[in-house]
Amino acid sequence: MSILIASVLLYGAVLGLGMLAYRRGAGAIPQALRIARDQALSVAPRIVLAVIGAGFIAALVPPEWVAAFVGRDTGLAGLLLASLIGALTPGGPMLAFAVGGAALEVGAGAPQIMAFVTAWSLYNLNRLLVWEVPIVGRLPALQRFVLALPLPVILGFVAGQLGFF
Repeated sequence: MSILIASVLLYGAVLGLGMLAYRRGAGAIPQALRIARDQALSVAPRIVLAVIGAGFIAALVPPEWVAAFVGRDTGLAGLLLASLIGALTPGGPMLAFAVGGAALEVGAGAPQIMAFVTAWSLYNLNRLLVWEVPIVGRLPALQRFVLALPLPVILGFVAGQLGFF
């Protein structure tokens, strides 16, 4: 059901933006379509490879391992492990979300996947070391990392307690 709502919102937003571009005139729609084509050509191969990679991961990791380590009943240990895996997962959102979705398919708990995705987005170690430390410096990066450290576990725990999943 949530995919239906998200799709309706997305299509509505595109329709609304298309109407604004039409009203603007001066070639806004052809320009927008050129930009969209260029981005689609750039992103589509990554999405395909990420989904295929996530499928391989789902096929290679036994479902009983997933359930045992990051299943719904793994509690705090599962949230901590999912957070660690999220922090260590390299790559962009295409890979992280595809891996999370594949893990859900083979028995991971939704709160654990929330912790995984939150950890990946808040303090992915690759991004932290390659981008953040060199750009903002060691101390600010470390301060942000330490402040963000408990958040994936807290969000996964609260979501599980509230029965969102």
